Amino acid sequence: MKLALVTISAILGVILVGVCLVYSSKNGAISLEESVNAAKSGIDVQLVNRFNKLTELAECVKKYDEHEYKTLLEVIEARGKNMSANDAKQCIAAVNAVAEQYPELKSQSNYSQLMTEISLMENHLAQSKKAYNEFVRDYNRHVRKFPTSIFLGWTGYETVKYDYYEADESVKDSKPMTLF
Repeated sequence: MKLALVTISAILGVILVGVCLVYSSKNGAISLEESVNAAKSGIDVQLVNRFNKLTELAECVKKYDEHEYKTLLEVIEARGKNMSANDAKQCIAAVNAVAEQYPELKSQSNYSQLMTEISLMENHLAQSKKAYNEFVRDYNRHVRKFPTSIFLGWTGYETVKYDYYEADESVKDSKPMTLF
Protein backbone atom coordinates (compact mmCIF):
# COMPACT_ATOMS: atom_id res chain seq x y z
CA MET A 1 0.00 0.00 0.00
CA LYS A 2 2.80 2.37 0.91
CA LEU A 3 4.64 1.49 -2.26
CA ALA A 4 1.56 2.27 -4.36
CA LEU A 5 1.15 5.63 -2.61
CA VAL A 6 4.81 6.50 -3.19
CA THR A 7 4.55 5.44 -6.84
CA ILE A 8 1.40 7.51 -7.40
CA SER A 9 3.02 10.51 -5.68
CA ALA A 10 6.12 10.17 -7.85
CA ILE A 11 4.03 9.91 -11.02
CA LEU A 12 1.99 12.97 -10.02
CA GLY A 13 5.22 14.81 -9.20
CA VAL A 14 6.69 14.00 -12.62
CA ILE A 15 3.45 15.10 -14.32
CA LEU A 16 3.41 18.33 -12.31
CA VAL A 17 7.05 19.06 -13.21
CA GLY A 18 6.26 18.30 -16.86
CA VAL A 19 3.27 20.67 -16.86
CA CYS A 20 5.43 23.35 -15.22
CA LEU A 21 8.11 22.91 -17.89
CA VAL A 22 5.54 23.14 -20.69
CA TYR A 23 4.01 26.34 -19.36
CA SER A 24 7.39 27.76 -18.43
CA SER A 25 8.33 27.44 -22.12
CA LYS A 26 5.16 29.27 -23.10
CA ASN A 27 5.78 32.02 -20.55
CA GLY A 28 9.34 32.39 -21.81
CA ALA A 29 8.10 32.78 -25.39
CA ILE A 30 5.55 35.37 -24.32
CA SER A 31 8.21 37.30 -22.42
CA LEU A 32 10.58 37.26 -25.39
CA GLU A 33 7.75 38.28 -27.72
CA GLU A 34 7.05 41.31 -25.54
CA SER A 35 10.75 42.21 -25.55
CA VAL A 36 10.74 42.13 -29.36
CA ASN A 37 7.67 44.37 -29.48
CA ALA A 38 9.20 46.83 -27.01
CA ALA A 39 12.44 46.95 -29.02
CA LYS A 40 10.45 47.59 -32.23
CA SER A 41 8.68 50.43 -30.48
CA GLY A 42 12.08 51.80 -29.43
CA ILE A 43 13.15 51.97 -33.08
CA ASP A 44 9.96 53.83 -33.97
CA VAL A 45 10.57 56.33 -31.17
CA GLN A 46 14.15 56.90 -32.37
CA LEU A 47 12.99 57.41 -35.98
CA VAL A 48 10.41 60.01 -34.95
CA ASN A 49 12.95 61.70 -32.68
CA ARG A 50 15.52 61.77 -35.48
CA PHE A 51 13.08 63.33 -37.94
CA ASN A 52 11.89 65.98 -35.48
CA LYS A 53 15.34 66.85 -34.19
CA LEU A 54 16.98 67.00 -37.63
CA THR A 55 14.22 69.17 -39.02
CA GLU A 56 14.47 71.53 -36.05
CA LEU A 57 18.27 71.71 -36.08
CA ALA A 58 18.48 72.16 -39.84
CA GLU A 59 15.97 75.01 -39.71
CA CYS A 60 17.88 76.67 -36.85
CA VAL A 61 21.22 76.46 -38.65
CA LYS A 62 19.62 77.68 -41.88
CA LYS A 63 18.07 80.71 -40.16
CA TYR A 64 21.34 81.57 -38.44
CA ASP A 65 23.19 81.25 -41.75
CA GLU A 66 20.78 83.70 -43.35
CA HIS A 67 21.21 86.13 -40.46
CA GLU A 68 25.00 85.88 -40.61
CA TYR A 69 25.01 86.33 -44.38
CA LYS A 70 22.85 89.45 -44.15
CA THR A 71 25.00 90.88 -41.38
CA LEU A 72 28.19 90.31 -43.35
CA LEU A 73 26.69 91.93 -46.47
CA GLU A 74 25.56 94.93 -44.43
CA VAL A 75 29.05 95.38 -42.94
CA ILE A 76 30.69 95.14 -46.36
CA GLU A 77 28.15 97.52 -47.88
CA ALA A 78 28.56 100.05 -45.07
CA ARG A 79 32.33 100.00 -45.41
CA GLY A 80 32.08 100.35 -49.16
CA LYS A 81 29.76 103.38 -49.02
CA ASN A 82 32.12 105.35 -46.85
CA MET A 83 35.17 104.86 -49.07
CA SER A 84 36.48 107.16 -51.73
CA ALA A 85 38.74 105.96 -54.55
CA ASN A 86 41.81 107.08 -52.62
CA ASP A 87 40.57 105.35 -49.47
CA ALA A 88 39.98 102.19 -51.48
CA LYS A 89 43.63 102.15 -52.65
CA GLN A 90 44.85 102.66 -49.10
CA CYS A 91 42.48 99.98 -47.89
CA ILE A 92 43.75 97.48 -50.45
CA ALA A 93 47.31 98.15 -49.34
CA ALA A 94 46.30 97.74 -45.71
CA VAL A 95 44.49 94.49 -46.46
CA ASN A 96 47.59 93.11 -48.07
CA ALA A 97 49.57 93.98 -44.95
CA VAL A 98 47.04 93.15 -42.23
CA ALA A 99 43.89 91.02 -42.27
CA GLU A 100 40.74 93.13 -42.18
CA GLN A 101 38.55 92.52 -39.18
CA TYR A 102 35.02 91.46 -39.91
CA PRO A 103 32.45 90.32 -37.37
CA GLU A 104 33.24 86.88 -35.98
CA LEU A 105 31.27 84.24 -37.86
CA LYS A 106 29.53 81.62 -35.72
CA SER A 107 28.09 79.32 -38.39
CA GLN A 108 30.91 76.82 -38.14
CA SER A 109 30.07 76.02 -34.52
CA ASN A 110 26.39 75.62 -35.48
CA TYR A 111 27.32 73.17 -38.23
CA SER A 112 29.61 71.33 -35.86
CA GLN A 113 26.81 71.04 -33.29
CA LEU A 114 24.40 69.85 -36.00
CA MET A 115 26.83 67.15 -37.12
CA THR A 116 27.38 66.05 -33.51
CA GLU A 117 23.63 65.80 -32.93
CA ILE A 118 23.16 63.84 -36.15
CA SER A 119 25.93 61.45 -35.15
CA LEU A 120 24.45 60.92 -31.67
CA MET A 121 20.95 60.31 -33.04
CA GLU A 122 22.24 57.84 -35.62
CA ASN A 123 24.18 56.00 -32.90
CA HIS A 124 21.06 55.78 -30.70
CA LEU A 125 19.05 54.51 -33.65
CA ALA A 126 21.71 51.94 -34.52
CA GLN A 127 21.72 50.71 -30.90
CA SER A 128 17.92 50.39 -30.97
CA LYS A 129 18.08 48.37 -34.20
CA LYS A 130 20.81 46.15 -32.77
CA ALA A 131 18.76 45.52 -29.60
CA TYR A 132 15.72 44.67 -31.71
CA ASN A 133 17.70 42.16 -33.76
CA GLU A 134 19.09 40.57 -30.60
CA PHE A 135 15.58 40.16 -29.16
CA VAL A 136 14.36 38.69 -32.45
CA ARG A 137 17.28 36.25 -32.42
CA ASP A 138 16.55 35.21 -28.82
CA TYR A 139 12.84 34.77 -29.54
CA ASN A 140 13.43 32.78 -32.73
CA ARG A 141 15.93 30.52 -30.96
CA HIS A 142 13.57 29.94 -28.05
CA VAL A 143 10.51 28.98 -30.09
CA ARG A 144 12.44 26.73 -32.49
CA LYS A 145 14.42 24.72 -29.92
CA PHE A 146 13.54 21.21 -28.91
CA PRO A 147 11.50 20.50 -26.76
CA THR A 148 10.16 24.06 -26.49
CA SER A 149 8.71 23.94 -30.00
CA ILE A 150 6.72 20.83 -29.06
CA PHE A 151 5.61 22.28 -25.73
CA LEU A 152 4.39 25.47 -27.41
CA GLY A 153 2.33 23.41 -29.84
CA TRP A 154 0.72 21.54 -26.96
CA THR A 155 -0.32 24.79 -25.23
CA GLY A 156 -1.78 26.26 -28.41
CA TYR A 157 0.76 29.08 -28.52
CA GLU A 158 1.13 30.48 -32.02
CA THR A 159 4.67 31.58 -32.76
CA VAL A 160 5.13 34.92 -34.43
CA LYS A 161 7.42 35.26 -37.43
CA TYR A 162 9.75 38.16 -36.69
CA ASP A 163 12.25 39.27 -39.29
CA TYR A 164 15.55 40.92 -38.50
CA TYR A 165 15.68 44.66 -39.02
CA GLU A 166 17.40 45.51 -42.27
CA ALA A 167 17.50 48.74 -44.20
CA ASP A 168 15.31 48.85 -47.30
CA GLU A 169 17.11 48.57 -50.62
CA SER A 170 15.95 52.10 -51.47
CA VAL A 171 17.63 53.40 -48.31
CA LYS A 172 20.86 51.50 -48.95
CA ASP A 173 21.24 53.03 -52.41
CA SER A 174 19.90 56.49 -51.64
CA LYS A 175 21.93 59.64 -51.37
CA PRO A 176 22.05 61.64 -48.12
CA MET A 177 19.14 63.95 -47.47
CA THR A 178 19.67 67.59 -48.51
CA LEU A 179 18.93 69.76 -45.51
CA PHE A 180 19.56 73.17 -47.08
